[in-house]
Amino acid sequence: MSLIGILLALLLERVLGQLPGWGRPVVFLAAMRALHALSPARLWRSVLLPPLVVAPPVILTWWAFGRIEGPIVSLLLSATVLLLCLGPRDLAEDVHELLRARADGDEARAAQLARALQHGPNPGETHRSLVGALFVQSHEKLFGVLLWFFAFGPAGAVLYRLVSRLPRFLDETAPGSPALQLADWLHAVSAWLPARITALVFGLAGSLDDALAAWRQLWREPEHGWRTQTWAVLAEVPSAALGAEEQGGAVVPASLEAMLGEVLRMQWRALLIMLAAFALTATGQLL
Repeated sequence: MSLIGILLALLLERVLGQLPGWGRPVVFLAAMRALHALSPARLWRSVLLPPLVVAPPVILTWWAFGRIEGPIVSLLLSATVLLLCLGPRDLAEDVHELLRARADGDEARAAQLARALQHGPNPGETHRSLVGALFVQSHEKLFGVLLWFFAFGPAGAVLYRLVSRLPRFLDETAPGSPALQLADWLHAVSAWLPARITALVFGLAGSLDDALAAWRQLWREPEHGWRTQTWAVLAEVPSAALGAEEQGGAVVPASLEAMLGEVLRMQWRALLIMLAAFALTATGQLL
């Protein structure tokens, strides 16, 4: 059922993605702004805030789905929850918008879009490049949510959506607070294993030898803490996998436009590989 729910949600995302404004985090932002307005300043900056934000929706989702008896109803509702947890916005939309701005010569708009794409968890020198940031965004918008959904159902998807979005909102409303520090830690913990699975899948979708070489190089760099290394792996391993193996050695796309297009194609190939792995796992469970 998890695999069918994933396929249904991805299909709906493609169809609904044609609608203007689809994929914007309206519900999340509205709920967080309301909570921010109603919460005392001390609570908003406290370590109590992240559990209070994350735990109730996750527990409610887990409880509600445990009481649904009809498999068809459960499947449709699961796909709906997953659909709402994907994104915000599809990575391809953001990349195509950036390419349109560059083609139109709108340098200010292109720079704004590039900064937005590079705004992610724990920004550091290891993944400040636009291409590396795109792979981080791909995990945050798509692969991380799919992995949590496949492992733990709708409650898992809700959990990852909340812990991945909360640090950015707290960074704007409570910078440097204990609440932000705990939210960053929760995000890093929940992303540690899925991020490495995503990096491996991207390696399989590109040049695996180059991906593994970049991974080994990261292990030799002692300055990376466990949290920083998670995002570095997500950025650098798939970026290395962009090199296509030919007789003369590895080659990479010559221009930024070609590079961004190859990132999107790699994401599509990686998604197919992950879905195939899900299908094999689900078949094994059925057997």
